[in-house]
Amino acid sequence: MKLSKYQVGKRYSKALFEVAEEQNSIEEILEDLKSLKKVYEENPSLSFALAGRSISRTEKIKILDTLKSQFGELMQDFLGLVFDNGRMDCVTDIADAFIEKYDAVNGIVEATVKTAVDLDEAQISHLESVIKERFSVNKVNLTKIVDPTIIGGVIIRVGDQVIDGSVVKRFNDIKKTLLVNN
Repeated sequence: MKLSKYQVGKRYSKALFEVAEEQNSIEEILEDLKSLKKVYEENPSLSFALAGRSISRTEKIKILDTLKSQFGELMQDFLGLVFDNGRMDCVTDIADAFIEKYDAVNGIVEATVKTAVDLDEAQISHLESVIKERFSVNKVNLTKIVDPTIIGGVIIRVGDQVIDGSVVKRFNDIKKTLLVNN
């Protein structure tokens, strides 16, 4: 049975996380993976070039050596292992899984806040503290989205949980209640 890229990402990231933990280099590997993911996102053909069959192994190794040169020894060894196992197309999945594990271990959550108007610093700070308390975490990485279609209020998404306090939702709830009662 063939593993999905998500499963491959989980397995490789778990192994990398454990080795990085032993070597006290988790922060360094985290930054390396973020940088590597950015390179992959900026160059979508890189994954195809390193994982596909369109170029020779010798050319792939040259590309890989150039890519690896910007990273520390552990990351270079890890990329060599990933390449040797033919999993270079899973690099972004590995990075995502590593970041997810890092965040879970350190009590960090990704949150998206959608509002009708731009928030000031005090409002952002208040929202972060509310999210920290509600989800029992140490840090919140907040992404702000301004969406005038929600009219007012706020929609907060943390993982698969959504707290919808928008005016549009309230209008729809009232509308539903009125339609059910008629």
